[in-house]
Amino acid sequence: MKVAGSTYDELVALREKTVHERAKLAAASGDRSRLDMTAAHVLSLLERFPTLYREAWSTPSNAARPFARDGFDVGDGWFGIVERMSARLAADPNLHVDQLKEQWGRLAVYLTPPGDAAAPAPTVAGMPGEELDRAIDEAEEESGRTCMVCGEPGTNEKRGRWVTVLCGPCVQLFDMAEACRRVAERTKDLDFAAFSANEIAQDAVRLAMASIGHAAAGQPPGSRARLPGIGWERLEQFKEARTVKGMPVDDLWRFAIEEAPGLGRKLR
Repeated sequence: MKVAGSTYDELVALREKTVHERAKLAAASGDRSRLDMTAAHVLSLLERFPTLYREAWSTPSNAARPFARDGFDVGDGWFGIVERMSARLAADPNLHVDQLKEQWGRLAVYLTPPGDAAAPAPTVAGMPGEELDRAIDEAEEESGRTCMVCGEPGTNEKRGRWVTVLCGPCVQLFDMAEACRRVAERTKDLDFAAFSANEIAQDAVRLAMASIGHAAAGQPPGSRARLPGIGWERLEQFKEARTVKGMPVDDLWRFAIEEAPGLGRKLR
């Protein structure tokens, strides 16, 4: 989970806060990446399973466990999977999570191994090994076919440099973000006069806008509701070739400089 900081020093200070403290800050600010688990879901898991996730109250620099630094390092689409798995693991009070993350498009969970000197002495009989393995294996298997962003059925594929599990609409959202990045790349170091004289840059912006329009048109109501700050009806208009082909240069420039950067940030 990330909370925005305006300076390097603020970001460094933030990294020294516990997972629990960062979640409370994120809940208060409402700031998060679309790819992170929501603060409300993080706090819910910590409230229900404090022993299992006790590293959430450890200061990262004083803890050897990755969970104290990274927390729930998965998307919100896997919240239900993590919640169900946690309920099963929490039946054994001797267990606690060292790390929980996405790895190669699947959930990866690491627990304190039996006999670890840092772990408390067992107070009750532990969970049978086969039951423990089953709880984790079933969660990992389900994550491999569940969209990590929204929780709908998804496909596990290598997309660009990364293996991800995404549903069709969420793939399109990533395509929209990539189109915004291309717009920024094509207009970098240009002013309006240079852009007006550069037909290649103009055509690149038009092509990106058409891609954004087709992706926006494919977003279902649920996806739009999760991103309420986006003008979906306006973006849909870009899928019509005549709309972007006949757009004046100053409107292309305004989209590239004023709208595309903000849209890209909302899609992160």
